[in-house]
Amino acid sequence: MDSDRIAVLKPVVNAFVSTEAHLMTDEHHSYGNIAQSYQGHSHVNHSRGEYARGNVHSNTAESYGAILERAKQGVFHYLSETHLGRYLNEFGFRWDQREPKEHVTRKGIKKVIMVALPVLDMLTALLSQCVGKQLRWTQNRSVCSLNLYSAGK
Repeated sequence: MDSDRIAVLKPVVNAFVSTEAHLMTDEHHSYGNIAQSYQGHSHVNHSRGEYARGNVHSNTAESYGAILERAKQGVFHYLSETHLGRYLNEFGFRWDQREPKEHVTRKGIKKVIMVALPVLDMLTALLSQCVGKQLRWTQNRSVCSLNLYSAGK
């Protein structure tokens, strides 16, 4: 994003977030204005050293960003704009293949952590999305996706 101004952020948030959502953000002033269109809004104040207050935090968004960054550093090394949608779909799939588990810390604090689903459950979910689809090489040796059910339309 080019800017953190309301005029730049608001259309993006509105395009991807349901108005029924309860937004959780940091203290940036733009979010308060944007959140007026949503079901609710809670924020933490990072500048005062507050990173979580009960269930209020922005760690989920930061965690997703960290997954993208780790994949770029460790597996893909380069994410082309041409195939960015495919990369993001893969990361979204991985993100969705988790379930919450309650965890008690050494200090006795109950926390909810996300744990990956068993591999067979992930594989079943993956294969259920593959019915009627093929990946093919194009003449210039790039990959294209073909939906067999809409190919004749």
